[in-house]
Amino acid sequence: MIQGTYEIFMRIAERHFNNSLKGRFILTAGLGGMGGAQPLAGRMADAVILCVEIDPERIARRLANGFLDAHAHDLASAIAMVDAARAEGRATSIGLNGNAAEVYEALLDRKIIPDVVTDQTSAHDLVYGYVPAGRSLAEVSRMRSEDPKTLMQESRATIVRHVGAMLGFKRAGAVVFDNGNLIRTQAFEGGVTNAFDIPIFTEAYLRPLFARAIGPFRWISLSNDRDDIRKIDDRLLQAFPDNHILTNWIALAREHVPFEGLPARIAWLGHGERTSLAVAVNRMVRDGALSGPIAFTRDHLDAGAMAHPNI
Repeated sequence: MIQGTYEIFMRIAERHFNNSLKGRFILTAGLGGMGGAQPLAGRMADAVILCVEIDPERIARRLANGFLDAHAHDLASAIAMVDAARAEGRATSIGLNGNAAEVYEALLDRKIIPDVVTDQTSAHDLVYGYVPAGRSLAEVSRMRSEDPKTLMQESRATIVRHVGAMLGFKRAGAVVFDNGNLIRTQAFEGGVTNAFDIPIFTEAYLRPLFARAIGPFRWISLSNDRDDIRKIDDRLLQAFPDNHILTNWIALAREHVPFEGLPARIAWLGHGERTSLAVAVNRMVRDGALSGPIAFTRDHLDAGAMAHPNI
């Protein structure tokens, strides 16, 4: 998720911001299992990223594991922190405890327009995922068993506001995209007839890569040797020096992305590039340069898995 989110941000930089998000402001929401990758990916893309999250425990978890740099205690503090980092050209990630729809509306009312706006709340699940405005986590927990119908209605009503604010940012000139959580569909079903004016990330930023057979490629050290991954990193840096998004990613991943389970790395490579890397790694294993075999896999964001236009 970190690498895929980074790839999307860098493709936005490539298309809209002359290849750089330095000094740019990304607004998003959701720091759960998938959304938690956003603050680290945004910082790695050299942006200032503000992440709104309804559950303070998720903010604390992301601060503890280093995915999030700072916690703003209120919206005014968050705005001040964003402004300071942008003025300094300093990449950072900031967490703000709050309801995404309310925060987005408040920023729009103040005419604070981020450069990039998205969302990765659990909008696909109106009962166990999304939390409606005006409800505490304790209230929502109770309603899930006692009154799920009302909870669903309130969640969809809040999503209508949430997407309405996103459309407002889009009209004001922000780059706005759906990050694949069904929020546009929920808003459309709630009466936002132009919800699909917001493009989906796959169509907007990844489909051009898929058309060139570029997608995520993962390699895993089956001998559990971290040095094997570092040696393959070195090989990539030597083999593809002109691919700046790839080489930047490898350098940043080495510094910021911890190994979990067997050591592994992922990067977006084209079909010919994948073949070249795989053959080179085979030779490294055969010649004893690596301590053991390497498994190659693809990721769920590859072209064959992402054909649905409205995911």
